[in-house]
Amino acid sequence: MSVPVNPYRNVGRVATGDEFIGRHDLVRHVQSAWVHPGRPTNVRVMGHHRTGKTSLAMHALATSPVERTDMVTVVLNVGSHASGDDLFRSMTKEVLREMRARDNAEPHGKLVDIDAAVQAAEAWYDIVQSVRDFFCTAADQDQYTFVVLDDFDRAATVFTQLAEFQLLRELASEPRFPLGLMTMSRRPIESIEIDAAGGSILGGVLTTTRYVVMFNDEEVDLTLARAAAAGVGLAAVRDDILDKCGRHPFLLQLLANGLVELHQETGRVDVDAAHELVAPEFDSYFRQLATSVAMDMGEKGTAALRRLAGNVYHEKLAPELMRLRLMGVLADDGQLFSAAFARYVRASHT
Repeated sequence: MSVPVNPYRNVGRVATGDEFIGRHDLVRHVQSAWVHPGRPTNVRVMGHHRTGKTSLAMHALATSPVERTDMVTVVLNVGSHASGDDLFRSMTKEVLREMRARDNAEPHGKLVDIDAAVQAAEAWYDIVQSVRDFFCTAADQDQYTFVVLDDFDRAATVFTQLAEFQLLRELASEPRFPLGLMTMSRRPIESIEIDAAGGSILGGVLTTTRYVVMFNDEEVDLTLARAAAAGVGLAAVRDDILDKCGRHPFLLQLLANGLVELHQETGRVDVDAAHELVAPEFDSYFRQLATSVAMDMGEKGTAALRRLAGNVYHEKLAPELMRLRLMGVLADDGQLFSAAFARYVRASHT
């Protein structure tokens, strides 16, 4: 007899189609950047590692309620580029590729010629002028572009000068350019810019922020209900699961994957035993999360984690608590997002 397919087997990958769970309001808010006629607006999507930022963006694009025949979408991973020059070359090149895919025809010859100039340019001045010309020409042809910059935290090392952020700002703000910009990152754009180039100019034009945080109760239940496809019921151990991972999308599916695998091997539904199978991944994530808070917020962020883990509050930590809440680390009930993470923080500071 064949073993039922584990519905969580793709945990850690970008969630597409039926694997994407909930987040209806957040998807709608992101889609509002481009569903209306004319130039798309700018938006920044923020969230900690593995909360589902990329899955959110890809799902929002794939399920857009309108099909814009006057707009192409370009998705670029900042971390896969060696320099800012490479990123801007990829931007115009991918715009042309998307136009060809959309129209099944060669784009206007002038755009092709200008892109060739972008690809050939070596001096920064020539790249800037060619990129500007490219998008001004696209505007003359009533062609809009929505640029998605994934892994934007990497801009702190990929970009080496404030001028690269300045060009992004121009493209995303000046009326002559038909472009909207979405960034996805853990850190605020302002911090990324300062680390890279000692100043901040781009953050001022990406004023709308959407936070990708933890699942709500309905999304938790939908996630756990997927186990039924493999003949496993998880409702009875829901509280034990939440104790380990809270409502964290990745950790929830990671533990559920372990539960299904354990059940297929032993016939048991044992949260503690399944957690042992994935404990190294949990510890690695908790360590990375604590490190990220320390990097982003300094000693006050670490102090806030320690106090929250020990149920001790201090009014001087109010700004840090607000940031932790916005990023989903602090739950609405005033506790850290999972009891297991609180135990990790307490253990790591004893």
